[in-house]
Amino acid sequence: MKKIAAVVTALTLAGCATGYRPVIDPATSRAPQGYYESDLAYCQNLADQVPTANEAASNGLAGAALGAIAGGIAGSFSGDFGKGLAAGAGIGAAAGVARGGLTAEEEKRRVIDNCMRNRGYSVLN
Repeated sequence: MKKIAAVVTALTLAGCATGYRPVIDPATSRAPQGYYESDLAYCQNLADQVPTANEAASNGLAGAALGAIAGGIAGSFSGDFGKGLAAGAGIGAAAGVARGGLTAEEEKRRVIDNCMRNRGYSVLN
């Protein structure tokens, strides 16, 4: 189960917001021409300050607790409470870590979008 959680975490955090490029409408943007790349790099650096590990870890713990409860209940019906508890905790932790990583990624994208808007770009997405 630890391997599953590690793989999910790696895949989730691999798509960092630093590669995110918002769709800009140049016809309605007020930003000066020629500054897009430097403005985007600045906004991406700001977005990197969003704490992704804390979000993933806290969601992982919550997922593990909920998964353990569900797994324990399912395991008690099948006659193996401990095995169900462990399996539920592992699956819940992996799902929680993935959810936390996605939530942090969404927050990074919001930071980039807002930063670009504040710099005069019409962000469409």
